[in-house]
Amino acid sequence: MLKGCGFALVLLAALVGGYMVWLDQLIKRPESLIFGAIAGVVVFFCICAFWNAWQAWSDWSLISRSEFGPRLSDGYVTAVAGRIRPEGEPLTAPLTGEPCVICEYEIGRPEAPRKADEPDGRLSDYAGFMMTPAKIDTSFGEVRLLGYPQLEQVTEQSVVSKETIINARNLLETTEYEDYSGMKMVHLVHMLNGLWSDDDGMVEKHICLRNASPEEVLPDGIEINYMTITEVKADDSLRDYVDETDELDEPMTEEELEAMHHPLLTEKRVDAGEMVVVFGVYNARRRGLMPPAGNSHPSRLVIGTPEEVAAKSRSKMINYAVGGILVLLVVHLGIYYGNQLPELRKPAPAPVKAAWGEQVVGVLDRWLL
Repeated sequence: MLKGCGFALVLLAALVGGYMVWLDQLIKRPESLIFGAIAGVVVFFCICAFWNAWQAWSDWSLISRSEFGPRLSDGYVTAVAGRIRPEGEPLTAPLTGEPCVICEYEIGRPEAPRKADEPDGRLSDYAGFMMTPAKIDTSFGEVRLLGYPQLEQVTEQSVVSKETIINARNLLETTEYEDYSGMKMVHLVHMLNGLWSDDDGMVEKHICLRNASPEEVLPDGIEINYMTITEVKADDSLRDYVDETDELDEPMTEEELEAMHHPLLTEKRVDAGEMVVVFGVYNARRRGLMPPAGNSHPSRLVIGTPEEVAAKSRSKMINYAVGGILVLLVVHLGIYYGNQLPELRKPAPAPVKAAWGEQVVGVLDRWLL
């Protein structure tokens, strides 16, 4: 992950510098430096779009191969599709108590009321990753899921209620959390690498992301003050605030009303029996999908049938590829147009002008003679 970020920064710097140097030879300053920086950044994002298009094409190809029975070769990336189920007892989601196979949760302190056009800027104070050993029932047999996967297209659900607030407080009081607050966040990558390459499928990691006590995040009695949407609309002290949002282009949604003065409680769950597609490296010895130790590319789990995931990958590939090409054309056409404007074009040096003149005269002499 760190290597990828470092490479991206180096590529961005190289593109910005390269376009600045190139345009500095064509147009005047400071326009050359400004346009060069803008062009470099835009081209960088176009390259990112092409990378995403290639990734989507790769996913599409792997899914297409899996429909005819994938070749489960040791150490190679493959795609397996089927219904996921626990090997033993299902996992119990810590906030809602729902049975599942994989669960991520976040707990954050309450926020002040916000208007409909203001984003939810809350950060989680506590988070957790939980997984029970699981298998995927494919058309060609069982494949184990080892190592915590990256969850894609899995809905993050807000689960705030009086019951989940009580469950969250009990969880904070009875669970030992590893401290990754402040400067310790730099060790998160190492922690995630350990989760991704776990070799038995049993994961339970609880982390503290900000220096906040459980009492500060979930004060005593906050569940008593939990207000439903109907209660918020009926409260005289909040009526003016709710009425004010009616004048906005986008009035408050039910989710935004529910978030007023409420803690951040979210869950991502993969329930037992759900149809999933998992992309990962096959380990023949363990008979399952598990990234090699130290690999910064985890398995990826997508909820949906193979047909649905393949259609989304195909659409994503086309959108990213076409969008990247069109933006590249627009940027370079803009550079060409700017270079044609006399007020922007840098005048050629005198020796170069003289050389051009001699070439023109020579061509005319040969043509006339």
